Amino acid sequence: MDKILLVEDTRLFSDLVTRRIEDVLDIPVVAAPDLSTARRIVDEMRDDLVLAVLDLTLPDARDTEVAEFAHSERIPSIVFTGSFDKQTRAKILAFDVIDYVTKDAPGSVDYLASIVRRIYRNRKLTALVVDDSKTARKFISKHLRQYQLNIVEAESADHALEILDENDTPDGNNVSLVITDFHMPGRDGGELIRAIRKRWPKDKLAVIGLSAMGDSELSARFIKMGANDFLTKPFLPEEFFCRITHNLDMIDQLKALRHAATRDYLTGMYNRRFFFDVASPIFENAKRRNADLMVAMVDIDHFKSVNDTYGHDIGDDVLKSVARTLTGFTRDTDVIARFGGEEFCLIAPEMEPAAMSDYLEKFRAEISKLSFVDGALSVTASIGATNGLMENLDNMIGHADQMLYQAKETGRDKVVIA
Repeated sequence: MDKILLVEDTRLFSDLVTRRIEDVLDIPVVAAPDLSTARRIVDEMRDDLVLAVLDLTLPDARDTEVAEFAHSERIPSIVFTGSFDKQTRAKILAFDVIDYVTKDAPGSVDYLASIVRRIYRNRKLTALVVDDSKTARKFISKHLRQYQLNIVEAESADHALEILDENDTPDGNNVSLVITDFHMPGRDGGELIRAIRKRWPKDKLAVIGLSAMGDSELSARFIKMGANDFLTKPFLPEEFFCRITHNLDMIDQLKALRHAATRDYLTGMYNRRFFFDVASPIFENAKRRNADLMVAMVDIDHFKSVNDTYGHDIGDDVLKSVARTLTGFTRDTDVIARFGGEEFCLIAPEMEPAAMSDYLEKFRAEISKLSFVDGALSVTASIGATNGLMENLDNMIGHADQMLYQAKETGRDKVVIA
């Protein structure tokens, strides 16, 4: 289980930092008041420790000894200290410390927690480094690995675009960040950025431009071409880390906003608005090709009586469980959304008529297996569906809704297909 090591001798700061980190990450912090305790913890939990937060002033450690220890154990670390100067900075950076935070500001604990969260999240992200110089690529990659990012390298713009194509998925690119030099043979960094922006917008793939011949004009050109940011070489490691952090945080925030805008707040399923955004092109494509397409409506039977008898909290549990069941049994090509209340809508392209009944019966049967309130409550669902391509998507949904009505009127807990 992932854990974070905190070495801090002041109880106040130790408690504050522990609470804030566990609030933002929901993973445990293991605190040590001195270096000897930290050594024991590392011996016991070496494989679980993913990051260390270090105070430099400890009762049993001199100068930067604790940073040297973390470095020797290959534990990525951040320094959080009240005593700091240029000489100390040079020493800790020699031990590959990711960043440092001083205790001289009211918001320092919050800032520290945000850095810890960023570094922990980076472990699941990939950065692409683009430079025709192998030495330059290795230098940039070394810093990015310190920030716990996974790295791929490209020696040209064309190679970079090949890598991005290979990593592209329906949900976005597996590469989250591109660091590119400007001056390269063939396509330069600016042309690479233009090519990237034709397919991947700023809010889904961050691009930071680099150049050893940077000036205000080149910086402006990079930004106008579509870069999220620009940095002149050589740069301070702290500035590089801040730029990386800022741009990845921005993508995370925009992703969270998109999620909130497209998902139902209770079940986590797609919402009605997003369903139409996605389903309309699926319908138009099926109509152009005269291809098989199924639209189905699913409704939980007697849901009002569930709320009336057991309360809305149990009703919410029922909705979430049914949503998980429906989502778990849909194919990757299908789109299902909560339409409102206890009603869900499914669109399934390339669904052959002969397969419809078995597919929907599986939904119905799995929902009927759900139980709540220690087995005192079970639910069923009625399903109506159609596969006849009509004039528009609204008509298909309306026809499926008519079949749902027939299922309700003829006994519920059944599938009726037009």
